[in-house]
Amino acid sequence: MEKEQSEENESNNTRPCLSMLPEGCIAEIFAFTSPPDVCRFSLISTSLHSAADSDSVWAKFLPSDYPSIIAKSPTPIPNFRSLKDVYVYLSDHPILIDEGRKTFSLDKWTGKKCYFLGARDLNITWGDTPEYWEWTSVPESRFPEVAQLKFVRWLQIWGTIRAGILSPLTSYTAYFVYKLGDDSYGFDTRHMEVSVGISGVESANVRIAFLHLNPQFIPVDMYTSPYTPPSPYIGYCWVGPGWPGIDYDPPEDVDWDHHPSNLKLDKPVPKLRDDGWFELELGNFFTENEDDCIELRIEDVKTGCTKRGLIVEGIEIRPTIA
Repeated sequence: MEKEQSEENESNNTRPCLSMLPEGCIAEIFAFTSPPDVCRFSLISTSLHSAADSDSVWAKFLPSDYPSIIAKSPTPIPNFRSLKDVYVYLSDHPILIDEGRKTFSLDKWTGKKCYFLGARDLNITWGDTPEYWEWTSVPESRFPEVAQLKFVRWLQIWGTIRAGILSPLTSYTAYFVYKLGDDSYGFDTRHMEVSVGISGVESANVRIAFLHLNPQFIPVDMYTSPYTPPSPYIGYCWVGPGWPGIDYDPPEDVDWDHHPSNLKLDKPVPKLRDDGWFELELGNFFTENEDDCIELRIEDVKTGCTKRGLIVEGIEIRPTIA
């Protein structure tokens, strides 16, 4: 027993200690880890703390083009004492870019680029028609303007981003960020189609999703709509049992409890964000080819059912959480 203890003590005494290395060597080692790892190492000792805060470490975690990105931002940028301060700031404070149409930030865990396409940076069918959409400012938005839906039957919103401006060889997820106003309607009974793919190539990953937190799952075959914009036809839809204000007797042969429309399967679910907005996952993509133009889409162009009260902040693109 004493012999084993002696051998263990000898092993501990001869084992190389990280803090015994020159600070430059420690910094080189830290640069091959991750930002959270470096922060944890900095708590171990004074010597490791100094290496963990060095610019040579944090330069590896920052994207090489960050200076040109923040230089064009209308957001007031403070003077930074170190590259670590730059990293922390960009992780916690998205900055406006492209004339206030986008924001740029860093994922605090990985240092990967994050972009938020504001409503003004999206393509919204009839978005510039005051009869259908209103552009307004709200204090809780990071953007100067958001889009508020007044009345449409054909809802189509999409945005694009070039893979080359994102972090290379990275899995990303896109989220539609929105609110439903108190006077909203048309979103609790009709699903949206959401997809992410390469622009110009028909996506094979179209999924259905609801923007409403408590949707009524209505069968597609219960809708009737020959509406095609810009026809003045007033679209209508048959709805399931329990629809308030409508005297409707559903077909007796429909098993509503087990109807396919009630099976949630792989439907994305809206989630409340810390900033008070809701987000709905549109899909994932991988930045393998920098020339790819990624298209992010949400739409309902099939039913012709009227909709109003949707407030669009934009589409956020951030690294996929494993």
